[in-house]
Amino acid sequence: MFERFTADCRRAVVVAQEEARMLRCSTTGTEHLLLGVLGLTGDAATGLLTDGGLDLPTAREAVRRLHAATSPELDAEALDTIGIDLDAVREKVESVFGVGALSPTAGPGDRRRRGGIPRGHLPFTPDAKKSLELSLREALALKSGEILPGHLLLGLTRDEGTAAARLVRDHGFDLDALRDRIRAMLAEGK
Repeated sequence: MFERFTADCRRAVVVAQEEARMLRCSTTGTEHLLLGVLGLTGDAATGLLTDGGLDLPTAREAVRRLHAATSPELDAEALDTIGIDLDAVREKVESVFGVGALSPTAGPGDRRRRGGIPRGHLPFTPDAKKSLELSLREALALKSGEILPGHLLLGLTRDEGTAAARLVRDHGFDLDALRDRIRAMLAEGK
């Protein structure tokens, strides 16, 4: 499938990986792919989002908030409300298995992390894989031999339950209307 991606789409995937890495994520999700697409300049389909107020800095901040809402600190607070002291659990585990047994950073010799930041290719989440597949289907349905950023946006917003689709919708976009406009642009060859 990736052989059908244009250079811009490939760049969007690379940027998505970089964005996920900067957020210290171990996977690349639809929200990161959206950031990758928003990082492209001069693309007409991406312009629909930026013209509507969803540019890369705005989306990046929304993704940061999304990830902060699922942070370990909030998990610890939630467990504390039901009487589980996460610090006590951590101390017990470390007394049995050694200091750092629950640390998210890898030990010496592990090339996948340095300073807690994942290195190399970050696997795609199931939603991201599905969105990439849907972008191929959108390209085929529009009789395109290649996958353009617009096709990627169509794939990212087709399943309205994904993080990317929610982010776009939460910024005031009607997803059906947006997809219709993107399809029309792609049909016109823009």
